[in-house]
Amino acid sequence: MKFKENKVQDNFLQFIPRIKHNTWEVRAEKVYLIFNHDKAIEKLLRWLVKKPYTSDIQLDALGSRVWQLIDGESSILEIGKEVLKQCGESCEPVYERLTLYFRYLSRKGWISFERGFQEQDVKHLEKIKEFK
Repeated sequence: MKFKENKVQDNFLQFIPRIKHNTWEVRAEKVYLIFNHDKAIEKLLRWLVKKPYTSDIQLDALGSRVWQLIDGESSILEIGKEVLKQCGESCEPVYERLTLYFRYLSRKGWISFERGFQEQDVKHLEKIKEFK
């Protein structure tokens, strides 16, 4: 009989997002992610279908606000608190929406995450202090 290991999972809201796609700009309070199509296959497709060298994606108002709050130091929880402060209850349920949004950005490869300080880290530090 196998016993399951009681593994404590990290709290996603404590993760710290970092922007990987550094080519972006703000126009009329909206964030535009800019993409340069300079790979060999993209050059061929540009030539075949007369596609422009660069393209961009416009984020909506809330997405733009969240993108600008990603500073590499604030956790998703802290970003959510700031969004609530700026938008009020119109963006509820904020943490569910942020979770989906950040996972989408991560799947696209536009952001990455750093594991933030978790609750089990605090408990682990307390145990270490007890042994000293």
